[in-house]
Amino acid sequence: VARLGSVVKAAAELHVTHSAVSQQIKGLESTLGVKLFGRSGRRIALTTAGRELALATNDALCALATSAAQVRQRANPRRLTVTTIPSFAACWLTPKIGRFLEATPDVELNIISTSTPLDYIREGIDVGIRFGTGQYEGLDSVDLMDDEMLVAVSPRYLEQRKITSPVDLGQCRLIRSTGETWASWFAYAGLDWPEPENGLFFDDFALALNWAENGHGVALTRRSLAEESFRKGTLVQLFDITLPDVRRYWLVTPCGIEPSPLLTRFKSWLHEEADLSRQALKQPAH
Repeated sequence: VARLGSVVKAAAELHVTHSAVSQQIKGLESTLGVKLFGRSGRRIALTTAGRELALATNDALCALATSAAQVRQRANPRRLTVTTIPSFAACWLTPKIGRFLEATPDVELNIISTSTPLDYIREGIDVGIRFGTGQYEGLDSVDLMDDEMLVAVSPRYLEQRKITSPVDLGQCRLIRSTGETWASWFAYAGLDWPEPENGLFFDDFALALNWAENGHGVALTRRSLAEESFRKGTLVQLFDITLPDVRRYWLVTPCGIEPSPLLTRFKSWLHEEADLSRQALKQPAH
């Protein structure tokens, strides 16, 4: 309740009723003999005693979580659990991970591919790769790499159509993905076009790229995710117009936990691969 500033939100996170949370607070206040929360209009606010207890409780729980994580690491120093979003796992991490496994053959690598935020301590996650602003509660963030939006198409699709300028996209089937808008790229390219309402729409970048590779349309994608397809020649970049993305990729780890030697090695490898991707960003458009 102290963290979220709401009994209702705390109850939802704990999967109990808000009355159950209220009863627990009342019981704690009765035991301590002090008020922990006060009312400020329609909102609740911590009292001085409540703020003091919340800080101490948080420190104690963090210390417990740190100890649990360290015990887990020592119990299995060869195991490394990584989480990231499905598109990044499929398009960037998976094609490269073989190089890390070759250099570290004794590692037991567990990759959790999900878009749902996880509890790193509870799930035993050592490191995550997130795409966003880098502000994640309870997690330390280290910059991994930036990205940019571009237009990609298969050579087979280009054989069937003459596409020489962004205006020609008006006659193409456009492939879209959740969280990315063609309208932003259109504006950057000098086109006053709205977001397409037809074409193909996918909730995952990897599926969108797969359809583009098979010649079903033109995809708007992030360069990091299309990097492997460019290398193989199954996709090429259209035009030299790339829209910088304000979001970035971040390496995130639970706060206050000392990294194991294996985690340090893995993070170093990720930064090396990110450097190679940055070099790819400097390559001229096809």
